[in-house]
Amino acid sequence: MRRCAVSITSNIAEGFARQGDREFGHFLNIAKGSCIELRSQLYLARDLGYISEEEFDFLNQELIKESRMIGGLMNFLNKKPKSWK
Repeated sequence: MRRCAVSITSNIAEGFARQGDREFGHFLNIAKGSCIELRSQLYLARDLGYISEEEFDFLNQELIKESRMIGGLMNFLNKKPKSWK
């Protein structure tokens, strides 16, 4: 779970440092995948009794928000005029 969480922010940072929106979008896609992977692991942690239902609900909602923010940035990059930097 820690690796997934670190992967989210690391891929956003790495993509931002790359040259161009296309590569940034690629890394955002990877970051969003890590969000989904972490949500999947949250379900396992809850089902196996490692976290409470309340912890699960809070963390799951935070990851949904984070995934939406990443998706919003991806949409922005896709709709952005190519001449705008």
